[in-house]
Amino acid sequence: MSITTRHHETTPIRRLAALAFGLTALALLVAACGGSDDVAAEPIETNDGGVLVSPPDVLEGNPVETLPTLLPPVAGLEDTPIVQFDWFDGTPSSTAMFRGRPTVVNFWASNCPPCIAEMPEFEEVHQALGDRVDFVGMNTADVSREAAVRLADQTGVTYPLADDTDSAVFRAFGGFAMPTTALLNAQGQVAVVRTGILTGEDLTSLINEHLLPE
Repeated sequence: MSITTRHHETTPIRRLAALAFGLTALALLVAACGGSDDVAAEPIETNDGGVLVSPPDVLEGNPVETLPTLLPPVAGLEDTPIVQFDWFDGTPSSTAMFRGRPTVVNFWASNCPPCIAEMPEFEEVHQALGDRVDFVGMNTADVSREAAVRLADQTGVTYPLADDTDSAVFRAFGGFAMPTTALLNAQGQVAVVRTGILTGEDLTSLINEHLLPE
């Protein structure tokens, strides 16, 4: 009798995510404690501990420059996982629609300060690239729909937004800390997953390297 191993238990992205979780949590705590002499603020846990975000005071000063970049990109080239979700207008969909187009999927939440800091820069890159690359903002385990909509308005993003209320999409892409961004190539593969804040320059470099090769 042959023995088969489930693919999702052995993928490189998931192995690295499991190994890096403790280091990431520690990095978040160090970053949160380093900016003030007051009582140290610990990372906020949401989604039953499944998503880690930094405390709100990290947004003091220039958020994109002061927030830490936690992990380097993780190259994957695995097939894009197929998971159901709803767009903000209630229309049902799935990640299968991402196949065949270069796509940036950004996982965010309104109680995630690094997410808030990077969203306007994602919008700038989205506008600069036009229809060459699709962008999707996947709202993950947010405190409320109203908070998510309010943040989207405040940050000025115009790319499509979707609901991931139970973090099913987030977990399928190997997500373990916020913010996380996945780049999907036109061949229907996860080209790279990045955990940590991205500047517009960082995002553009990743897109040029993995989605728009010359």
